Amino acid sequence: MMSTMRIAAILTVLAGSATAEVDPCVVGTWQADLSELAAIMATQMQGTATPVGGMVIMQITPTNTVRIDVDDMAIRVKVPNAPEMNVTVTGYSTGTMRAEGNAWTATSTDYNLVGAADIMGTRMEIPFSAATGMFGSGDGTYTCAGTNLTFQTSSAAPKIPPTWTRLD
Repeated sequence: MMSTMRIAAILTVLAGSATAEVDPCVVGTWQADLSELAAIMATQMQGTATPVGGMVIMQITPTNTVRIDVDDMAIRVKVPNAPEMNVTVTGYSTGTMRAEGNAWTATSTDYNLVGAADIMGTRMEIPFSAATGMFGSGDGTYTCAGTNLTFQTSSAAPKIPPTWTRLD
């Protein structure tokens, strides 16, 4: 039978290896800059976009888990030759995040974001997936200092908003 000391030592080693993959600076609760999300959407849709409301909150734990909650994010979008529309997104994405040495990798294991656009009084659903959508799986580089966390994505299409502000 294993002694209590040996079990405690094994648990300490296992816990230490899990936390080694997350820079302590990124652990916590963060809020995304909606203006940057609007700019990303404007680029993707080749138009202009303005944030209207809602929020995006990300929680990163010392054990590599990440949860992003999108709470009624609304962005007004104008694209050429089309009427102005309100695009809304709500839902969440959960998974794992490694962040150390200024490199990050995120893998979404539960992606449940729902998007819609209101165009001339008609609501149109927008499909999202973890592979192609914002807040899904991705990688890149990051910088973290105090209350500011910034991400750069390796892919051409951003997978995560660049600027986040610490809430805790």
